[in-house]
This record gives sequence, C-alpha cells and structure tokens, in this order.
Amino acid sequence: DYNMYSELGKKVKQLRKRKGLNQDDLAIVLNLSRGQISNLENGRRNLSLKQLKKLCEYFNVDMSYFLMTETTDSCLNLIEKAKVLFNSKELTNMQL
Repeated sequence: DYNMYSELGKKVKQLRKRKGLNQDDLAIVLNLSRGQISNLENGRRNLSLKQLKKLCEYFNVDMSYFLMTETTDSCLNLIEKAKVLFNSKELTNMQL
C-alpha cells in the first residue's frame, strides 16, 4: 500500500541526514517545529507547495525527486558522482 506522505518523509530524512543536519536544523530552514519535522519524516504530515519548493532549493534537488517513487538515495549518489565527473578539469581536458 503506497503512502505518498511516508515516501516524502523518507526522502526528506535521507536528504537531511546526507547533509548532516538534525531535525532542529531542518525545522529552522522550513520555519517549522522539530515535532512537525518528525511528523513529516514519519509520514504523518505533508508540506505546502511553498515549503516543498524551499526544501528543493535548500537541498538542490528537483521537485520530481519527491514525486517519483523510483527515486532513491542510490540515485542521488549516482547523480552527485556524475556532477563531480562532469565538473572535473580532467574531463574537460580529455574533451579538448
């Protein structure tokens, strides 16, 4: 049984942990309480569109990350590695 709020919460928690933040830190970013962040991460609360946009900007992810069920933490790892590779000077020099 797919629960959109639960999936959203898992992804928010993954992003928060990847950035080394605690729930209080994220609460400040979103102007929410720590309890509200806990409820969000546990699938008991949703975000407004404005809050979701702020979250995307803060974590530098596209909104589709939260909407697509197949987007996982391992996908983010691959995307980050690709960004590093494509931004590296070695790749630029190899292309020349």
